[in-house]
Amino acid sequence: MKKLSLIFLVSTSCLFSCTDNSEIPQISPSIDRIEMEAEGGIQEIDFSTAEWKIDRIENVISNVKIFGDIFSLQNEMINENVLLELEGVGRLEALWPNKGFVIGRIGLDKLEIRVQENSSGDPFEFRIILATENTERAITISQKASQGYQFKELDYFIGDGDGDSLYWKRGSTLKLTMVDSQEMEFTPIGGVDPLSSYLFRSDYNDAFVWIKSDSVEVKLPAHFQDGKIYYSDEKGIYTENLQSELSEYSNLMESITVPPGYSEFRSEYEMRRRILSYRLILTNNRTEEEKTIVGKIIQIAPTGNYKVVQVE
Repeated sequence: MKKLSLIFLVSTSCLFSCTDNSEIPQISPSIDRIEMEAEGGIQEIDFSTAEWKIDRIENVISNVKIFGDIFSLQNEMINENVLLELEGVGRLEALWPNKGFVIGRIGLDKLEIRVQENSSGDPFEFRIILATENTERAITISQKASQGYQFKELDYFIGDGDGDSLYWKRGSTLKLTMVDSQEMEFTPIGGVDPLSSYLFRSDYNDAFVWIKSDSVEVKLPAHFQDGKIYYSDEKGIYTENLQSELSEYSNLMESITVPPGYSEFRSEYEMRRRILSYRLILTNNRTEEEKTIVGKIIQIAPTGNYKVVQVE
């Protein structure tokens, strides 16, 4: 009789134990490891159950914590610059200038992972930790380092907001005390900012990443007329850093007649600020596919127009 009771107890315990385990929600993603090339991409993951949340995002390669922004599916920001987590549907974003990702829970049983192009020069790896009350499951995303790009060409075009704007600047000032009237020469286009300068600007995060600084010479616009762009004989470099040189009018001399006694003269000269759009074409070293980057070139230079004013 004692033997029968023991068997019944063991059988009953096993029955309850097995029943409890089957009721625990299991996290079962259709894939739990994603490997991506440096160019990035999109991966959807399906689940057999919706009873889980995104508990946290972990940085695999370093101990640096990943902060980002949390949005609803209607693109309303819920939280900014926080450790990432998501209870229901919504979107998590962690974007840097040289890499990043967007995780969208577009349904209770579906994730969409978008990985940006990795221009950091190093591999990138992170984990999405999913959790229920009783268990956790990790999805690991690994991204390779980029093999880089080669310069192909750079062209200019007239885009929205492009054109010339003119303004006047104060140049040199002369304060003189003369016994007799005499002729004098001075440089009217001088003083502050008498240089010709240019720089490139772009809203693309990787616009100046792929080409080594100061390594590529490109043609520079000289002027444009009737929708056609004409180019200078001299070339410049593709860079976001301001490039300056003496203008063609820096050595221009003007003669003035200075009266006897005290007198004061100053010059004013005209400057032109030109904005034109550019299109940069790069070739991917791995895929040989082309990447297009657009932006603006900003050129500032004297026009050569000036006037000399005698201060009363």
